[in-house]
Amino acid sequence: MDRNKLVQKKPLLGRRALPPPGDIIPLGAKTRPGSTSESTDPRSLGSGSSLSERKRELPMGGVPIAPKKTKLISPTSLTPLGKSVDTLRPSSSNVATKPDIKTIDVPSNELVERVIEADNNEDDDRIDGILCGALKKLKNNRAKPDPAIYFSLMYLAKVKPLLFESEDVVQCTCNLLKRDIGLSFKSKGNPLVSVLACNLLFHAFLYDDNWHEIFVKVYLEDAMGERVWIDHPQCRDFCNNIQTAFGTKMAPRHLMTPLEQIRQSVTYGEGSSPSRDDSEGGAESTPYHSIDEGDMGSDQPGEAVSARYSLLKDSIEVYVVDFIKDHLTRRQGMDTPRNLLRVLTATCGFPEVRQMAATRLEMWLQNPKLTRPAQELLMSVCLNCDTHGQEDVEVIGQLIRVRLKTKPLINHYLLSMRELLNQHTENLNTVLKHTIYNELSNARNPNNMALLAAIFQHSPETAAKYLAVVFQELLMNRDDYLRAVRALFREIVKSLRYDMDFPAFCRGLMTEKTDKQFSEMEVQFKDRMLMSLTDLIALAALLSVTPAVREAVAAYTRGDRKDMDILRSFQTQACVMQRDAIWWLHTVIPNMFSVNQQEFTQCVHKVLFMENADAYCSKDNWPPESDRG
Repeated sequence: MDRNKLVQKKPLLGRRALPPPGDIIPLGAKTRPGSTSESTDPRSLGSGSSLSERKRELPMGGVPIAPKKTKLISPTSLTPLGKSVDTLRPSSSNVATKPDIKTIDVPSNELVERVIEADNNEDDDRIDGILCGALKKLKNNRAKPDPAIYFSLMYLAKVKPLLFESEDVVQCTCNLLKRDIGLSFKSKGNPLVSVLACNLLFHAFLYDDNWHEIFVKVYLEDAMGERVWIDHPQCRDFCNNIQTAFGTKMAPRHLMTPLEQIRQSVTYGEGSSPSRDDSEGGAESTPYHSIDEGDMGSDQPGEAVSARYSLLKDSIEVYVVDFIKDHLTRRQGMDTPRNLLRVLTATCGFPEVRQMAATRLEMWLQNPKLTRPAQELLMSVCLNCDTHGQEDVEVIGQLIRVRLKTKPLINHYLLSMRELLNQHTENLNTVLKHTIYNELSNARNPNNMALLAAIFQHSPETAAKYLAVVFQELLMNRDDYLRAVRALFREIVKSLRYDMDFPAFCRGLMTEKTDKQFSEMEVQFKDRMLMSLTDLIALAALLSVTPAVREAVAAYTRGDRKDMDILRSFQTQACVMQRDAIWWLHTVIPNMFSVNQQEFTQCVHKVLFMENADAYCSKDNWPPESDRG
């Protein structure tokens, strides 16, 4: 009977009543201790009254279940996973929220008047309270925000942008940029409130050179989430200014044009569903181009984007690196979200981020689901290797070891490496050296020759000079690398189709060595190095005989002397190499080596081709007998 009475009186829980008399403190919906309001919320009164009535009607004898009932009265909303919002909120955001922000509720149609009135009275606390109250209403009604509120806020941000610079207003505005945990994971919701918040903050801090660090935190949170406002065209200026904190150089649009063909040939060609790929990553083309250089859709591109975090660069770098490490630890192997790669692309201005990305690029590039963002990340890593510090040298070493199979991916890889060569003067030497050493190792990359061809196309004379320097270093080893170097040099020339600056290569071999490693070499290794250098100079002269030169010589022997320019050009080039070789033997060799007359004469005869044929082909039987003449 008592149980039936309790069941009948349950509807009283929703009835609104006066607060209980006495010193009884009602328990119910939590209210912030410092909040003041002009319009009292009756829900807090109803919850307290219903609680007191329930307590009076519980039987005195029996199991004390009142504390458990009290927990159920608290209005806790549940997420789609069945978890409490309060328990998920701290882990869903890395941005701390102030618990004591005062809010003042005013009618929506009087918002502008009340704010201007408080501004005339110089009542800053009231201004902050009214604005925070309006922002709170927008947060509670994201799906259908009140037009009067957001239009009023837009007007106030235009006429009085400084009102939005206070700490409490910035905190409430940033709360609008964070994901609503109550939404479904597949639903982005209405982006209107987030777009409004971005533009409020942008206009408030447009002429401020030092922005709040919280902007970077909410940026990263949305970048790893649904990217509700990061990819929105109306938030481009705000996002571009936040990205100045990372110091990342983004790829210009013309470099990313070939990615559309790569995406179609790789992703669709391997059996994945185009509709699913477009639905999951439909905005893939937007983020990369939208953060290009801040010149699309901006009314004032040159003035709107400037460095905003020059004073917080170190702290932001630490935060970003920890943020990315945390997400990389959670997502091991092939189960990597695309948004994580996009975050890495946007933050490649930090050396440690480039290192973390380079070590995983090969795995991501081979994943058909990550083709587009992985290629954007590769381009971003190459474009930002501009310091030539120890981190960048390690990144270049990782990029050299990347193995790709499909031709579209290889073409994009070579395009990215060409951009890498433009970022620092020493990058070409480092890339060439790592490529040569990788080619001579047991785990050679099949793309090495294509990469060397791209390097020589980029800087023919400089690449030939640095190639000679690398060969010099190899010949200084205790092991004899002459045979391996000869074979590699022939293969490089063949892959380049004999389009190589041979005089520049020979001058690189003739560079005087004065470093500590060379001075500490034993005499026998120095003598061997001298003979090896002489052999390579003679080999370069032989390799300069291109198929076109052979055809010209054959025609000349037949009496056809019409096309003599190719033959004359070859003769001039051979004369230059022999002239430089004689100068090297006369000027540089006495300073580098202790040679006797016999060795010196042997070197002179070899570079002038006065030795017998066996002296030039004894190492590896090249040139073949048919070409020895």
